[in-house]
Amino acid sequence: MKTIRSFLDKLIMFVGSVLTIIMVIGAIWQVFSRYVLGDPSTVTEELLRFGLIWTTMLGASYAFGTNQHLAITAILDKLKGNNQKALRMVNDLFIIGFAGAVMIKGGLSIVTTTMAQLTPILQIPVGVIYSIVPISGVIIIIYQLLNMPDWLKKKKEIL
Repeated sequence: MKTIRSFLDKLIMFVGSVLTIIMVIGAIWQVFSRYVLGDPSTVTEELLRFGLIWTTMLGASYAFGTNQHLAITAILDKLKGNNQKALRMVNDLFIIGFAGAVMIKGGLSIVTTTMAQLTPILQIPVGVIYSIVPISGVIIIIYQLLNMPDWLKKKKEIL
């Protein structure tokens, strides 16, 4: 399981890094073309928007894998032992259900619906841009399935 987590972590970091580099270069070009050349690049504007969407969704997926996502733990902190583990498991099952129903099923629906639409500038199918939603859903489910055995093994003071 550690090899799967390690592979996913490295893959997300690599793709996120490449997208970030592309966005930095694109932003520099956007500023240069706007203020130095006096003719703003419309291509980079759209490219930056799509890169930000993908980077955000991949970052959110990675946050689930490293358990650094936003969480309200008021109830969880008051519980101890097996009750705490049980609530964490229920929470993980809700996350898996949400990722499956909304992100994967709904995401695939929106991807197929928008595949015929093209973006105004780059002429990329909009479905390609939205495809990060079901991809992130699959990654989140994998991470949650990898996290669940870890919660069961940990002692209450670590939770």
